[in-house]
Amino acid sequence: MKANSMKKSLLFLCLVVGGPAVVWSVMQHTPTSGAAQATPVRASSPAANPIETLTTVPAATHPSASDAQMQRWSAYVRRSPQTASAWVNLGDSFMQKARETADVTFYGRAEGVYRRALDLEPKNESAMIGLAWVAGGRHEFEQSRDWANKALTVDPKNNEAYGLLGDAAAEMGDYKEAFEKVQKMLDLRPDISSYSRGAHLLYLSGNTRKASWLMLKAVQSGGPYAENTAWCRAQIALIYFSNGAYVPAEKMLREGLTACPNNYHLLATLGKVKAAEKDYTAAIEFYKKAVEVVPQVDSVVALGDLYALTGKKAEAEKQYAIVDAVWKLYKANGVRGDMLVAQFYADHDRNLPEALRLAEEEYKTRKNVYAADTLAWCYFKNGRVDDAKRTIAQALQQNTPEALFLFHKGLIYAKAGDAQTARLALYQALSTNPRFHPLYAVTAEQTVKSLGEGSGVTQREAGNQPGLRTARGD
Repeated sequence: MKANSMKKSLLFLCLVVGGPAVVWSVMQHTPTSGAAQATPVRASSPAANPIETLTTVPAATHPSASDAQMQRWSAYVRRSPQTASAWVNLGDSFMQKARETADVTFYGRAEGVYRRALDLEPKNESAMIGLAWVAGGRHEFEQSRDWANKALTVDPKNNEAYGLLGDAAAEMGDYKEAFEKVQKMLDLRPDISSYSRGAHLLYLSGNTRKASWLMLKAVQSGGPYAENTAWCRAQIALIYFSNGAYVPAEKMLREGLTACPNNYHLLATLGKVKAAEKDYTAAIEFYKKAVEVVPQVDSVVALGDLYALTGKKAEAEKQYAIVDAVWKLYKANGVRGDMLVAQFYADHDRNLPEALRLAEEEYKTRKNVYAADTLAWCYFKNGRVDDAKRTIAQALQQNTPEALFLFHKGLIYAKAGDAQTARLALYQALSTNPRFHPLYAVTAEQTVKSLGEGSGVTQREAGNQPGLRTARGD
């Protein structure tokens, strides 16, 4: 028996998409539905005995639907510990909770109960899918792929397995394979999971129109948890944001917050939009609310940057100090993935050799466009311009509409002395999304001016380059 099957693909996208996400961003916190306040939870190893795992689950002060499911299936396995499907359902409820709270301690709990299900039924495909799901959440994509393939040997038409294979392929930079697997998933079962996955891949390939359309279908199809639909709304808003369409992005987010007022994806994305609108007071408030719910690395950094921009240096440093603490919690709970930390170091000129080491290590197994962009930026900050030029080309090979990628290319080529290429890239960044970052958009404009007019490239020409879109809603 499969429980809550349509949500599994969303956890992966929630954790790894640094654009329009991602990102891909995990911390230990208690449930946050309603007016709950986040309270840190210590890292912990999964209990050897799955029954003991049940005693380590933190109590919910404001129970959500996922808490109700955890209680239901915890009680069930206590009564019937030999029922494999009940263990799978319990694991699924743990993973949904991990999705809602970014509490990575639930990965260990879920792994333990999925393995218990496999002990009882060695060919339980749902347990295999669960383990693939856990591995994907930890950024162990090779293991996730292996478990998904094992599930397919039991059931060749398991749509969730194809989705997880698509996840692994996308993270490892094999986009052709990712499209094939997600298309198979869509063919087998068009629902919130397959629609959202397809939308993400379309975004990565630069097709924002179809991406937003398909993500809207995900919203309309609905799911068993309101949080999952809220995440899809945040992704639509991020797609709009990538094209500079701030007004429709804000409208989408406010509609989502009506149903889920404490959803950290919606809150953080609205903070991003308000920053683009230069309403820094509102942006700070939305980011603060998001961080109070779940302190995701990118949100913490964005909040720190806004404090710095508005002259609150001490407050900015307090936020930046959280990043290393979050990173340690990742490691304590077996979560791989140092991309956001490397990006933070490079952006703020801190620990630059370490930033490069982390980015290079990440890129060995995750040759996706976001990892390539981060590595290129780290090469640039460490003075390795030729390596940066080579790697930024990898980041841009899919025509992903990320103005930040183009900004990085512009600064890299400016450093290399190629003013024409640098100006074109910076014009493209500003044409794609004129206020893509509260600090870097200004830097892009200043750099264009400093490069002079000698290249002969106009902003109109830059905005009409293949794969790019002019800003709308500005």
